[in-house]
Amino acid sequence: MIVVASIMVFMVLLGAFTLMYQIFRLVVLDAESRGMKHPTFWGIFSLSGNNGGGGLILYLLGRNRFPANMTETTKESLDSRKRKAGLSLCFIAIGTIALIFIALFGNL
Repeated sequence: MIVVASIMVFMVLLGAFTLMYQIFRLVVLDAESRGMKHPTFWGIFSLSGNNGGGGLILYLLGRNRFPANMTETTKESLDSRKRKAGLSLCFIAIGTIALIFIALFGNL
């Protein structure tokens, strides 16, 4: 049972880290397409904040001053990153649900 729980913990952590990376890349691509200065800084800043959301909210509020000029390749890349972020969320959800069932019914 410990092995299965360890695998599920690894699955949740893998999903969390890949989700963090996908959000970073989404923000960098969006900031580049809008012509903002220092897009990598904005990507890192979006991951900071209280529980990981404060920097993203500030980025979303600040980007409204810049019009979006996305090319087709950038749009395709953004869509691909969004799908990968959704897959990361699925990994987190499935691993968490499995850990809850292991915790509740592991002694049976």
